[in-house]
Amino acid sequence: MIAVRFFPFAQRERYLKALFFFSLMWLLPGFGGVSSAVASESTAHSEGEFGPLHDWPIIPTAMMLMPDGRVFAYGSNTNGTQGGKMHYVIWDPSMGTGMDAFEVLPNTTDTDIFCAGQAHIPGSGQALILGGDARVNNIRNYANSDVNIFDPATDTLMRQTQSMAFKRWYATAVTLPNGEHAVLGGRNDRFYKGTKKIPATVATFSPIPEVRAVDGSWRTLNSASSDYAYGALGAASWFYPRAWVNPQGNLFILAPNGKMYSLDTSGDGVLTKYSTKIEPSQASLSSVMYAPGKILTIRKYRKAVSVDLNDPVKPAVSAAGYLAKDRQFGTATVLANGQVWVNGGSSTGNDLVGAALDTELWDPDTNTWETVASAATARLYHSASLLLLDGTVITGGGGAQGPLTQLNGEIYYPPYLFKTDGSGEFALRPDIIDAPTTLVNWDQQFSVEASESIARVTLVRAGAVTHAFNQETRFFDLPVSEMANIVTVQSPASPNLAPPGYYLLFVWNASGVPSVARIIQLG
Repeated sequence: MIAVRFFPFAQRERYLKALFFFSLMWLLPGFGGVSSAVASESTAHSEGEFGPLHDWPIIPTAMMLMPDGRVFAYGSNTNGTQGGKMHYVIWDPSMGTGMDAFEVLPNTTDTDIFCAGQAHIPGSGQALILGGDARVNNIRNYANSDVNIFDPATDTLMRQTQSMAFKRWYATAVTLPNGEHAVLGGRNDRFYKGTKKIPATVATFSPIPEVRAVDGSWRTLNSASSDYAYGALGAASWFYPRAWVNPQGNLFILAPNGKMYSLDTSGDGVLTKYSTKIEPSQASLSSVMYAPGKILTIRKYRKAVSVDLNDPVKPAVSAAGYLAKDRQFGTATVLANGQVWVNGGSSTGNDLVGAALDTELWDPDTNTWETVASAATARLYHSASLLLLDGTVITGGGGAQGPLTQLNGEIYYPPYLFKTDGSGEFALRPDIIDAPTTLVNWDQQFSVEASESIARVTLVRAGAVTHAFNQETRFFDLPVSEMANIVTVQSPASPNLAPPGYYLLFVWNASGVPSVARIIQLG
């Protein structure tokens, strides 16, 4: 059986045309035909590879995978500049990467959602967008307290009547075990030195977290105020604070200065500082939850650390090796197999001098890093990467402000999609024939059927990524007792481990090749 490469349709058509052309050229004398050289073995099965660079109608600074498999993205106007009336985009990966796969819609909410917080809303399939930018005296990068919801059923962005108590620019939103959302951090007002006509302003921040209830009402956690955990201090801890729900049901907060906190979001809130701390980092370096209660965080000087939150007393810290390159403004993405892929970034900040085109892959089983496929262009500040239903990763954006205005994207095809024979061909994939279509509860058994024997089942929470941080992603291996076309697996044990919402279900064959995912809902 001939394996056809699994590019989306538009890319696949271009690929086949190019393959035909170069196959003919390879046979021509003087071009290095089969009689004069042996074709080199592909490294796609060990390094993965990138698809062609393709255009985007905006800079995708922020991206969310919606329950219907489409990507909701925003970040600039259609000319690639920051602006309060920016557009948002819905991309359908099943239609390929041509411009006809993108729906470009105007933001009519009167909210500048540039650098907002974002999270999925369990049950509704909608996206929650919190705060963002504002102009004061025609100067950008202040903040707003607006609340907006994107509804994929109508592709509309809707301003809500109830706002947050605090203005927030660069805030983090986290889905809680009960379906509520905690929002923390963000800047309130910016520093501005002033002019004769425009008065100076002092930088202020939002050191009190808030919680949005399921009914849309808000409460402030006044007893949990902190400049260090998610306020002005602590090495820019206001800048998209790194926070996740821990296995005990509280928020775990990892500050760039290496200090760690637990936030109980009940009542008025209780903030506790752990005695454990690690090396300092920067707000521009990525962290991601790669396993239940386990975080991979990239610190300064290329050092990676694993933080295990499963001990209720205090986090356990272990070394996770060193990256080959410093990747400020790069993004860590959990793949369908639980490995972590890091792309983009620069050793010199938002600057092309130290920009990295090659990417790196961390294997939690061996605790080792490997340099893998190289991209066509740099991904720096305001870029993002997101796992898709087919197990690939869309990476795009960068700019506004930046050395390049990146109205484009690339798709990374991880090694698990390729045959292992060095041919560079895509492997044949199993198909999911049947999987749950109704709500799955925690600690519940359910059946999955595939087109061939299932060797492994994995679950990855649908992502929401911006500014080097995907706070929604979580990964689970669901043990399979015996290989068969129909297997029974157990969902994660509790909402503390797997908050309610939408998850990508992958099945794997004996060759280690995944299916295209089905979306299931936990709740």
